[in-house]
Amino acid sequence: MDQKKREIITQAAAIYLKYGIKSVTMDEMARQLGISKKTLYTFVADKNELIEQCVLLDQQDEVCKISEIHQENENAIDEILAISRVVSSELKKVHPSIIFDLARYHPKALNIINTHKRNFIKSRVLDNLRRGIEQGLYRSDLNIEVIATLYQATIDHIMLGDLFPGSQIGHDLIYKEFFRYHIKGIASEGGLEYLQELIKNDENF
Repeated sequence: MDQKKREIITQAAAIYLKYGIKSVTMDEMARQLGISKKTLYTFVADKNELIEQCVLLDQQDEVCKISEIHQENENAIDEILAISRVVSSELKKVHPSIIFDLARYHPKALNIINTHKRNFIKSRVLDNLRRGIEQGLYRSDLNIEVIATLYQATIDHIMLGDLFPGSQIGHDLIYKEFFRYHIKGIASEGGLEYLQELIKNDENF
């Protein structure tokens, strides 16, 4: 993807996240981007392709961020805490209607998201669980396949917004509470002690 197209797709993704998908027509998207609709169509064939490109670029960025975190943090708890901050930050940007709009009007894009979660996200959770058990920071009796699947499924439901229908609680706040529940449930005694030291002065935990 050339630099100009990357800039267009990045900006378009931010617009969809802020306003939702259905409400932003291609005319409105071109206006928001400050380009003509004709120019926009030189980069994508239609709205479906634009949304799919937004999803794919977001996933590439996510893979880079999480891979960097993995390399920078040998400690499993440090790693999962850093990842949780990225997830929480991203969820805070998501318009409540995004997943509903994708499911109803752009199922191919939603399928790309679901495939990514089943493969990359779950594999990273499994890797973190294995690392934490080896380091003695997580309980040795964990069924990591079950835990990883539950983690992934919970993220799905947070994104869908069906856990607290009609609630004003943001996706990021729901995720933060879930993550506290998750990390304290899988941590060993030693892991909990280490965790307590980390979060003493962390207002975001």
